[in-house]
Amino acid sequence: MDNDDEDGALEALFKQLEEDLANDDLSVDDDDDEISEEDMARFEKELAEAIEDVGGVDESAGDSLLSSGDYGNDEQIDRSEGPELKTWQLRRLAHALKIGRRKTSIKNLAGELGLDRALVIELLRNPPPKLILMSDSLPDEAPSKPEVKELELPGSTTIDVDEVGTTEIEPQMELPVHVMSAEWSARRRLKKVQLETLERVYLRSKRPTNTMISSIVQVTNLPRKTIVKWFEDRREQDGVPDHRVAFKRSLSETVASS
Repeated sequence: MDNDDEDGALEALFKQLEEDLANDDLSVDDDDDEISEEDMARFEKELAEAIEDVGGVDESAGDSLLSSGDYGNDEQIDRSEGPELKTWQLRRLAHALKIGRRKTSIKNLAGELGLDRALVIELLRNPPPKLILMSDSLPDEAPSKPEVKELELPGSTTIDVDEVGTTEIEPQMELPVHVMSAEWSARRRLKKVQLETLERVYLRSKRPTNTMISSIVQVTNLPRKTIVKWFEDRREQDGVPDHRVAFKRSLSETVASS
């Protein structure tokens, strides 16, 4: 009997447990359908705290971004805060930028502008837009013309070297000798005293020796080439042969000597 009583008690207990579980499930379902005011208040509080936390994170991130942005602006301000260049300094830098850094003495340019050498190098290496526009507006340098060498005669006007060496005077036999000599003198731009000296030597010797020519160079201060050319032209004007004719005795002198 004892065993039957125990089995009956256990069955009653299990049945009660099943009923309790069924009642708990129904109460849970009802609670899921309806939210109490306490739950709403708790949810609102948690939501407000969550929003506040998110706002704090965003604010700190924004502050960090602003601080980094301010740092970048400070760098830009520091870079832009250089010495304010004057117009003549900008023009000089623009000219140096035009011809190139390799053709410019940075040391001399910095001393001329009164600026630090490092600043001048930086301006030429990374020129600002204003300096680039000014450099582009400068005209290109014209190529230098070759200089014409001139021969300067002491006490007289200068004549071209090519004129002395290559000018040829065509003889004009129909003109008197003194007229041709005057024209030749005008073309050669010789002084009157120099021309008179050459004329006196020519009257004594149509073919002066090297020693005589050296003496004429010392007296007249004329180039040796000019003096030799003058005697050649003068002999051509007078019809003097280029080479001397060998001396020949006449027939009467030959008979008399025999």
